[in-house]
Amino acid sequence: MLINLAELPDLVVRLDDGDAWHGFWQSGASSHQVWLPTHPADGRATYVVILPLDKLLELRAEAVLRLWRALVGRSEGRWAHDFPQQTRDRHILILRALDGRAAGASYRKLAEVLLGFRGRKADWENDPRKNQVRRLVADGRYYVRGGYRDLLCYPIRLSDH
Repeated sequence: MLINLAELPDLVVRLDDGDAWHGFWQSGASSHQVWLPTHPADGRATYVVILPLDKLLELRAEAVLRLWRALVGRSEGRWAHDFPQQTRDRHILILRALDGRAAGASYRKLAEVLLGFRGRKADWENDPRKNQVRRLVADGRYYVRGGYRDLLCYPIRLSDH
């Protein structure tokens, strides 16, 4: 397939100190990044994609497929590595719990607001939502300390948590 990289609409190009060429292309709702060791050919040319055989191969291969679909004018389709709705909902709770805790809310108050706890102090001591809200806050702190990077490669785990 012949491509003229320089003629892609809304292409942003950056050159580094050497000859390396970095292209950032916004296509619809997606952004694509292209790196070449030298300037692209003048006019239309055929390009080769090199993918390392590492933990991220699956994500890279999917990104290349989405780029190709965008280049030929096809729908890029759904990103296969989107979070399931249950995971998204949990991360929303994590953010809300962490924000509430940072604002001075007690674990019990967080459980009331986020998890629907209703009861007396004695009920709170034995309720499973006590540990659930503590886990939400602990997970939020983990992500703040750098664990958010794990989310970038979902569902591949690069580090142990």
